[in-house]
Amino acid sequence: MDPIDRDERLDRALRQLPSPRAPGTLLTRVLDATVNRPVPSATGWTTWSAASRLASAAVFLAIAGAVWWFLASPPQGVSRAAETAGEVAVVMRALWDVMLQPVATYLFVLGLSLALACALAWAALEAALGGASHR
Repeated sequence: MDPIDRDERLDRALRQLPSPRAPGTLLTRVLDATVNRPVPSATGWTTWSAASRLASAAVFLAIAGAVWWFLASPPQGVSRAAETAGEVAVVMRALWDVMLQPVATYLFVLGLSLALACALAWAALEAALGGASHR
C-alpha cells in the first residue's frame, strides 16, 4: 500500500471517531487545585527565631561598621592600589586602541560579510529549487 493512501485512510478513520469529552467534575477539581488552595504561610526574616534574627542583625552591623571604618580612613595600600589600577587601565586602553580594536573590527566585518553571503546563497538555492516541499 502506498504511504500516501495509507495516511489518507488513517486520517479518514480518525476523523470519524467522536471527540473526547472532559469529565463533568474536571472544572471543580481544577478550581480546587488552583484557586481554592490554602495560602502558604509567610516566610522571611520576621519568621526566623529570635536568636537567628539577633545573630543576623549583629553580623549586618559588624559589616556595616567595617565598611564605614574603611571608607572613613582608607589604609595607605588602598591609594597605591588605586594608582596602579589607573595605570593598568591606561596601558590596556592603549593596547586596545592600537592592536586589538583593528583586529576585532576586521573580524566583525568579515563575519558579517560571510553571514550575508550564506543568506544570499540560501535564498538563491531556495529560488532555484522551488522552495521546500509541503507533502
